[in-house]
Amino acid sequence: MAWRENSEREVARLKMRVAQLERELTRLRASRRVLLELVAFQDRQQRFRIGALERENRRLRHRRPFQP
Repeated sequence: MAWRENSEREVARLKMRVAQLERELTRLRASRRVLLELVAFQDRQQRFRIGALERENRRLRHRRPFQP
């Protein structure tokens, strides 16, 4: 009987540990998703900035020279 009670307690403890680990996994996945979204946003910003700089560079190369 004592063996059965010990095994039931151990099963209950392990179930609680599994639930705890599942919650932690969910939290980590959410954090990962937020970080990936942030990286993607920063990438879009950098691409936009590079495009703007390239357009400005082309504009400056093709404008008329300064004539006083």
